Amino acid sequence: LQQHKDDREAAKQSIGEATSQRKKENQAFQEDSANLKGIIDALGKAIPAIEKGMTGFLQTPDASTVLSALTKMQDLNDEDKQTVTAFFQGTASQPSSGEVVGILKTMKEENEKTLDEITGTETESAKNFGELVAAKQKEIAAATEAIEEKTQRAGEMSVKLTTLKNDLDETQTQLEEDTGYSAELSKNCQTKAKEYDQVKATRAEELLAIADTIKVLNSDDALELFKKTLPGPSSLLQVGSKRALQAKALEVLEGTAKAHKSPALDLIVMALRGKKGGFEKVTKLIDDMVKNLKREQTDDDAKKAFCGDEIDQTEDKQKELKNKIHGIDTHIEEDENDIESTTGEIKTLREGIKDLDKSVAEATAQRKAEHAAYVETAAQNNAALELLEFAKNRLNKVYHPEQYKEESLVQIRSHVQTRDEPEAFGAQKKQNGGGVIGMLDKLRNDLKLEMNEDKLEESDAQGDYEKLMADSAAKRATDSKALTEKEGAVADATADLTESKAHRKEVMTESQETDRYMSNLHATCDWLQENFDTRKQARTEEIESLEKAKAVLAGADFSLAQKA
Repeated sequence: LQQHKDDREAAKQSIGEATSQRKKENQAFQEDSANLKGIIDALGKAIPAIEKGMTGFLQTPDASTVLSALTKMQDLNDEDKQTVTAFFQGTASQPSSGEVVGILKTMKEENEKTLDEITGTETESAKNFGELVAAKQKEIAAATEAIEEKTQRAGEMSVKLTTLKNDLDETQTQLEEDTGYSAELSKNCQTKAKEYDQVKATRAEELLAIADTIKVLNSDDALELFKKTLPGPSSLLQVGSKRALQAKALEVLEGTAKAHKSPALDLIVMALRGKKGGFEKVTKLIDDMVKNLKREQTDDDAKKAFCGDEIDQTEDKQKELKNKIHGIDTHIEEDENDIESTTGEIKTLREGIKDLDKSVAEATAQRKAEHAAYVETAAQNNAALELLEFAKNRLNKVYHPEQYKEESLVQIRSHVQTRDEPEAFGAQKKQNGGGVIGMLDKLRNDLKLEMNEDKLEESDAQGDYEKLMADSAAKRATDSKALTEKEGAVADATADLTESKAHRKEVMTESQETDRYMSNLHATCDWLQENFDTRKQARTEEIESLEKAKAVLAGADFSLAQKA
């Protein structure tokens, strides 16, 4: 991202620098162009005026312009400058107007040529500037697009990372709470299990004792003993009243005892059937049983509330864990897709780099072959040129002795075999020699032109090759950098995928443990919840029956006290 920003700033800076340089060049061109146009215009007026003999032109501003331009003309020699100056100043040694007109025409042609050159240079500079600005604007647009894309991706990844961190923190916190709650629940369950086992054992002992007691009291020996211990005549009135109330209390309790099959009620009924003693023990049994029933109902209420809350919390936890697993699965799928797509991009980049290296190697081999062919051709052309030079020099010995250059005997014999010509045909040799020498000059010129064209083609080919190498190196560096970045992205995504899979395994384990805990809860709580109302109604009826019986017994004691 920073590299793209730096590239964009560099492109903007390049445009700014090029714009500033372009303005300076254009300003200089405008000044030079205006100056040259003024000079050309002045020369255009001066030449026809001088040709027509209009001496009054020498006093016009155009004459001053011509003189000013004369001093800046570097292509004119001092003699021509002095000639024109003397003419315009009207000195004693004034030159002829024809000579001055020739010099002024030369000046006009040179200035027009200079104007054309700077105009062409300005046009080329403007064109190059436009191409540079267009190229840099494309770079800026590409860099801006890359910056926006990577900024958006960085933001998305930051949000994604923050979300994952928050999920991790919440999961860890929830794990700590669940672990503590599980430990506390396990401890409470162990305590309740021990208490339940103890209560169960105590009730079993009570039921066994009550059953044995009922068996003993209902035996024939017990009935004979009860007959012998009946009250005497003095207490018949009290016994009669007691038995009436006892019968009424039994009527209240027996219906409830038969309906609910309660061993405790059976014990109280058996106690009421006894014929000795008052109702104190029976009343105490009733009070104890009422307390026990209320305590059992309180325990059932607490257990029902616990089961309801615990099932709701466990169901919420199950939903949360399922949602978390779904989120992790989505994240894993995204990572796998990213890895797959990025791996494909890496493969494409590697193939591109391989193809680029192959193209560079082929271009290098081709350039070497072309250069070797050029060197060989240049050597052959130089040899041919030297041979033509020797041939021309040898002909000059005959036709143009003044241009002949002495060569060594070895050089002469190595190229041509000479012979003496008759003097009488000298004029004819000179006449024919011009055509032969001209033909050799044409061959030399054609060969030099061909050599120059070969040299230019070699230079262009070398320039194209160097540009290709530079472009290929830049592209390879860019692709290599992209390849490194994408390989790093794949490594990061792979590490993230491994962590996500490990996290999913942990959450799945926690979800399975929660499901098992929910199953145990249902096994413990479903029967209580289904039978809660029935058990509560049965206890309520038992308590009402016991309280009615107690009221009856209490009324019996009160009435006896009044009679006494």
